[in-house]
Amino acid sequence: MTTAHEPPVPVPPLPPGPPPLPRTPRRGLPAAIGVALVLPAAFGIGQVLFWTAPEITSPLPWMRVFLLPEPDAFKLTRTFLYAGWALAALLGALLLAGRRKATAPARVVRALQAGILAALLVPFAVMSLDVLRRAPLTLLLCLPTTGAALLCVHRMQLFRRMPGRLLLAGFGWGMVFGAGFGTVMITWFTRYAPGYLLDWQHPRDAIRTLYTLFALNAGIVAELGKAAGVAVLFLLFRRHIDGVVSGVVLGAAVGLGFNLTETVGFMSTIEHGQQSAQFWIRQVVGLMAAHVAFTAVAGAGFGAARRLPELRDRLLVVGGGVLAAAGGHFATDSVMPQLGKMREELFGHDQTLGLLLGMPLITAVTSGPFVAVYAVVLRRGLKAQAAGLAEALRAEVASGAGAVTAPEADLLLAPRRRLLLELRVWRRDGTAGLRHLLRLHQAQLDLATQRWHRTGPGADSCIPDEGPLRTRVLALKHLPAAPAGPALPTAQEALS
Repeated sequence: MTTAHEPPVPVPPLPPGPPPLPRTPRRGLPAAIGVALVLPAAFGIGQVLFWTAPEITSPLPWMRVFLLPEPDAFKLTRTFLYAGWALAALLGALLLAGRRKATAPARVVRALQAGILAALLVPFAVMSLDVLRRAPLTLLLCLPTTGAALLCVHRMQLFRRMPGRLLLAGFGWGMVFGAGFGTVMITWFTRYAPGYLLDWQHPRDAIRTLYTLFALNAGIVAELGKAAGVAVLFLLFRRHIDGVVSGVVLGAAVGLGFNLTETVGFMSTIEHGQQSAQFWIRQVVGLMAAHVAFTAVAGAGFGAARRLPELRDRLLVVGGGVLAAAGGHFATDSVMPQLGKMREELFGHDQTLGLLLGMPLITAVTSGPFVAVYAVVLRRGLKAQAAGLAEALRAEVASGAGAVTAPEADLLLAPRRRLLLELRVWRRDGTAGLRHLLRLHQAQLDLATQRWHRTGPGADSCIPDEGPLRTRVLALKHLPAAPAGPALPTAQEALS
């Protein structure tokens, strides 16, 4: 039922499929390769440190923990990495030869670049896939909670939403490559660090230093692996990243994937009676905190960089986000043992009460500030997005092209009204009508977003032209295409 203040918005009939949007050129592939090179470079540094580490020779029985053989998955990772480097070098030589002769088609160049990117990244998937392979039932147990959290992250985008495949790509990166890189580098640290840090004159102080640096190493490599995924997806699909909202959402998706693999790993290696406690801590209490919060803050830096015109400012805000994420991870791992002791003293021997009340308190102390930060950033980003879209929608309505009408513009800026309309259409027309309505709304919001970006600061060549976007909206509304008009000037052109 509608009121006098809210005129009904007509739902257009289902037309044939709209024309596909033109693909954005993969200009970000070379930059993505540059980001991916950071991961094997970090592995190479670990290899050199391992070769030069002093040998551990101690009669103490507890030293056996540092002399355990390398895991088979880690050995396989090393083999794949060396082979991947050789393959990447070969593909790079072919790419350079083709560019020198200027005979290689653009499709071949992109295929070679994609091959280089895959050769550098795929080896890091070995250890994470080995963790998931060893505990399939645990993985199935964690999928419902993680899936529900991923859906909530997707719904954080009240206006224009990134494609679902991009969100799943971020989740997959965190689950496979991010977790794999973190596991590989932590394994490296346990192999070479004791040789440098253990002091037989003062073994207790040496162990304290070792575990502090272990927390620092874990914070750096884990957040570096997750941030690399946000960076790669940002460079490859930049037109879908429209600000801090997209950055927070993409970072949170990467963090959810990392948390899933880590949860499966901990639940499969811990004592049999502690699996339920680990599930409560990682899949309930800390599901939207910890890794999700840290990477969401890092992702907000990438999203903010999307709207900054100067490269120096972009690097500064991105570096600040990644540094904050690494610092939060390190601080959490460092204070967690002390907070665990305080929880035992507070709740005594009542383990159930310690889990149900103590772990939420610890999570609030360690991850609470980061959850608050990404919640505030998300709220402010949504307000800025709503203001920019309102201006762009008014301009589109005034153009008279028919892609957006005044009632539709009001509806697009009211998420609750859109949700109610979606429910009514679903009851009336089923899933086919709902899919069509969602495609129409997202196409209209995409048109308004790109129009807003083109006339704002930070506009670049990755912003598509509004013509094909408008044509797609009109096709979804079963209306004839409007004649092409003059292109809107960018912010730099308007100032010149």
